[in-house]
Amino acid sequence: MARLKVAVWRASPNMHTSLGTVAFISLGCPKNLIDSETMLGSLASEGFVVTGDYSGADVVVVNTCGFLDASRKESLDTIRKMLDLKDKGDVSRVVVAGCMVGNYREMLDRETPGVDALVSVNDRTRLTDVLRELRGSGELTRKVAISDPDARGTVYDDRARLRLTPRHYAYLRISEGCDHKCTFCTIPSIRGRYRSKPRAHIIEEAGEMVNDGAKELVIVAQDTTYFGLDTDGRKSLHEVLRDLAAIDGLRWIRLMYAYPTQVTDDLIDLLASEPKLLGYIDMPLQHISTNVLRRMQRGTTRDTTLRLIEKMRTKVPNLTLRSTFIVGFPGETEAEFEELCEFIKQGHIDRAGAFPYSDEDKAPSFALEGKIPEAEIARRHERLMKIAQESLFAKNEALVGKRLEVICEGPSQDPKYPTEARSRMDAPEIDCTVRVKGEYKPGTLLNAKIVKSLGFDLLATA
Repeated sequence: MARLKVAVWRASPNMHTSLGTVAFISLGCPKNLIDSETMLGSLASEGFVVTGDYSGADVVVVNTCGFLDASRKESLDTIRKMLDLKDKGDVSRVVVAGCMVGNYREMLDRETPGVDALVSVNDRTRLTDVLRELRGSGELTRKVAISDPDARGTVYDDRARLRLTPRHYAYLRISEGCDHKCTFCTIPSIRGRYRSKPRAHIIEEAGEMVNDGAKELVIVAQDTTYFGLDTDGRKSLHEVLRDLAAIDGLRWIRLMYAYPTQVTDDLIDLLASEPKLLGYIDMPLQHISTNVLRRMQRGTTRDTTLRLIEKMRTKVPNLTLRSTFIVGFPGETEAEFEELCEFIKQGHIDRAGAFPYSDEDKAPSFALEGKIPEAEIARRHERLMKIAQESLFAKNEALVGKRLEVICEGPSQDPKYPTEARSRMDAPEIDCTVRVKGEYKPGTLLNAKIVKSLGFDLLATA
């Protein structure tokens, strides 16, 4: 599910010939962030100057997330704030891009009529053309650059990005779109069918980011484990990861968005044997009740899920398994919810997140019977998150006295432990942090001893 993220910026080098200044706001998941970085790279190479300051910018681009109602509300609020700046004369133009544009065009027309141009997620390579036209004529129809994802069928090139992440880590997308039919999800209608990125492009892009200082690559896609099925007729993610591990200077490879029915023995064996591939896998299970999983059309059951987890924990030493779950899916009984709670209590998941079910009118689950009242969904969500928190705190307490390899992120807010870091068990922005005694530069790798657990955070000495 989408992860909401506040935009960050990195200014481009000074350009000798400027086509105007562009401020950029990126909302949503890491895939959306990569879209933003790719668009920024194209803008900078074409002569636009990227700025982190809205005031006085020729154009503000808002790259929207449209996955859930909450993310659409955040996108609309952000657009309105930029339009207010435009009305005051602080911004010349506002352009809206991303996931909302294709599926929610009518909503944008109705709620944000002052927007100068719309660019769908599937037409993001046309952003520079759109901005050139705006700069030249000052007029642009809002109908441009909105096309069907499957009609385009594009495999996008994410090389030559202007990265928004800190220099020591980067996201690497290996595919576009999704072929799964999960009833709660609208991603296929937004981003189209699954398209694996050419391996040569993946390796070249990874090399660019490592040369730019990235020591950790976070592998993302709508489903990373499906890689190769559309092009080679077989799952070949493990081969790509093996090639990435051969890149000099790369230290950590973190795997996200694995689909439980697509995890192969080859992938598990590589997780167990390749030192650079962290024993970490993000595998959204969504639920554990077989009945709920069937209504979600996840293609799996409780028993097959438990067998997969047992196999992974048996083969992969010190496996860190992260997962997310949906609470309050249509028809979820109290007994099925309790089954999920018990599953989390048993400690099968090391890093657990949960989302209250969002009844999206463009998702197949919208037509299902057995809708649960919002108040009950909220109650279940709060209870499951409390159980997940208790499980996490117990796991962190068990780490006290042990040594962990950590990567330094930057300054912390704790003067006694002034460096914030992450362990191999923790992905950027979504998992726990480690505060280290002493000052270290971002990207520094340390063998740290955990001296105390604060719940979500750990204290350590190097």
